[in-house]
Amino acid sequence: MPESVVLEKFLEDANVSVFFGGRRVVDVEELSTEEEEAIKTCLEINLRLLRRVAPTIAETVEEQTDLVYKFAQIAKALFPESKPIKFPSEIGTLGINFLIPQAIKYAATPSSDKPCYTSYKSNSWEIDLTAGTPAYFFGDGTNYYRASPERNKHALLLIFKDGVIEVGSTPSIDQFHIKTEVEQKYGVYTVHPLVEIPIEGNKAIYQYPTLGAIPVYHDFGIMWGFMPRRSGTATIKLLGVVIYEHEFLSSLRWVT
Repeated sequence: MPESVVLEKFLEDANVSVFFGGRRVVDVEELSTEEEEAIKTCLEINLRLLRRVAPTIAETVEEQTDLVYKFAQIAKALFPESKPIKFPSEIGTLGINFLIPQAIKYAATPSSDKPCYTSYKSNSWEIDLTAGTPAYFFGDGTNYYRASPERNKHALLLIFKDGVIEVGSTPSIDQFHIKTEVEQKYGVYTVHPLVEIPIEGNKAIYQYPTLGAIPVYHDFGIMWGFMPRRSGTATIKLLGVVIYEHEFLSSLRWVT
């Protein structure tokens, strides 16, 4: 049965800072041994290959795996129906996967019913940038973003701490701003001055800081933007997981 917990207290033994955005209390539901094994399998399948490609980035994820289990408990209680977690998902269950573009921009045209407002192109990690004009991972400057709130397709996203990864010849960002529907107290946070140096030796991979891990709920709006310092198209990937009702990703998905 779900129980109500203070979010900060519930997450403290995960040893990862989290951006709460004004959300202080949540319901949680315990995981079974089978559910924990499903989450572990998902993480290990991806981490095994990520370690080969980018060991430093893999380390970012490995340090935060405990947090994934915590937010799985939150998702189980937060979604309208309590369902077991499986990997891969099955009818009548919740699934878990690493983030893909279709989990973020889950509709081609955002609306109040499908509030996936973002600067990302559909089905892509690409964002068109104009120097001096804000762009947004979540939100659009006016409308707040929410993960999928659709019946039987609810989702929860968790962006890992420092999980903003740009791939390309030149990094594009040195300032960020984040707020939620209920908390807008924070100003800009910035990037260290050596961001142009790749995080993985000679590979053109750049890692940006975040204000902790960033949860994105279906019932709690968020706005997370940045100021581009160059014009062009950037490939910026958000490293994290999506926990969802099976129908959200029951088959191969292409947003049109």
